[in-house]
Amino acid sequence: MRLWRGYSRYALSGKLVLLFIGFTLLSMLLVGASIRHGFRVHFQENVRPHLVQYLEYVQQDLGFPPSQQRAQELADKLNIEIQINNGSSQWSSSGRTVDMNYLEIEHRYLANGREYLRVESRGRDYLMMREGDITLLFNVPNAAQERKGFRGLVPLIVLLMILLGLYYATRRLFSPISRIQEGVKRFGAGELDHHIEVNRRDELGDLADSVNGMADDIRKMLDAKRQLLLAISHELRTPLTRARVATELIDDDRLKEQLNHDLQEMGDMIEEIMETERLSLRHAVLNREVVDINELIRETAVAYFSGESLQLKLPESSVSLEVDASRIKLLIKNLIENALRYTPEGAPVPEVSFEDNTSEVSLVIRDHGRGIEARHLPHLTEPFYRVDPARQRETGGFGLGLYLCRMIAEAHGGRLIIESVPGQGSTVRVTLLK
Repeated sequence: MRLWRGYSRYALSGKLVLLFIGFTLLSMLLVGASIRHGFRVHFQENVRPHLVQYLEYVQQDLGFPPSQQRAQELADKLNIEIQINNGSSQWSSSGRTVDMNYLEIEHRYLANGREYLRVESRGRDYLMMREGDITLLFNVPNAAQERKGFRGLVPLIVLLMILLGLYYATRRLFSPISRIQEGVKRFGAGELDHHIEVNRRDELGDLADSVNGMADDIRKMLDAKRQLLLAISHELRTPLTRARVATELIDDDRLKEQLNHDLQEMGDMIEEIMETERLSLRHAVLNREVVDINELIRETAVAYFSGESLQLKLPESSVSLEVDASRIKLLIKNLIENALRYTPEGAPVPEVSFEDNTSEVSLVIRDHGRGIEARHLPHLTEPFYRVDPARQRETGGFGLGLYLCRMIAEAHGGRLIIESVPGQGSTVRVTLLK
């Protein structure tokens, strides 16, 4: 029920159905009231005198005192119900007698010097006539009484079927809206290759084509931007190399070391930009090969962090995966660098562990630094995002390392998850499918 209320509130087709239901009910009320008023006037002016005259003929045929045998014959022949009360006894042609103590008088009529009363008992209308101690009750079956049975449900069933048909027709008419909405969500998530399939030649079909065209334009624009960025990064390598050569001619060792450090940072940034843009392309190529992940982690730790304090918790058995070894090695290197960078002096050393599960493997790197506030966690893997907006030199990095790690993990069909508690440290988990 809650789901239907939410759908009818926000869905366009649900609003149209509710509007139609409201309009139908209002029309039924207005038309029904008009018909009842017209029928009441017609009955009072035309039908009632004939009905009273008709019942007078029936009374004359019954005789006085009325004959029960003749009353039964007339009731069967004319399809009416007759009840005779003579004070001490009651008789009814239908076998169902009306309790005179519970009659509700609705109207009184005077005809030919006699008083007739229209009464109601348990939802049935009767015309009552008194003469001396004898009371006659007549009931003529009408449409209202017939509708109390199954026939009365027929109009309601027909109306429900019409509403049901209208609902499904409306849902079909507006079904492209859900596909367009889903397509827009996928475009927003970066799936610009997605195409919204709406085979319609109406406004919704035109809207889907417009959204597809917009996504194609955005994709072309982003591809052009990536190509430009790759070209610029590639062209920067040549002057950077010349600057490194020129630096070697400087006699001041302290200045030379500082310039070499800055040039190395610029080179690393260019490499990270080029690598992330390559992985962002629609057809990023991975040079996959079967490697032992444990051995790859050990090689990376020895090659880049042999002089650093680092705790490896790796299983003894080998775990083979088909991955791009150079890029996975770059991912491991970046994550360990982050852990070392944010581990203060005197704190426990970072831990690198590996978990081998049934369908996936996980590389877990944990540090015991100052941690990161929860509001920063969703943005850490965005390009150029920094927790420290001042970008102080001692904190290092350009805001591309974690973004590049996420791109490498996703390119292998995996994911990167960061957890952190301020004051206790951070944990980065990279999960890869087997």
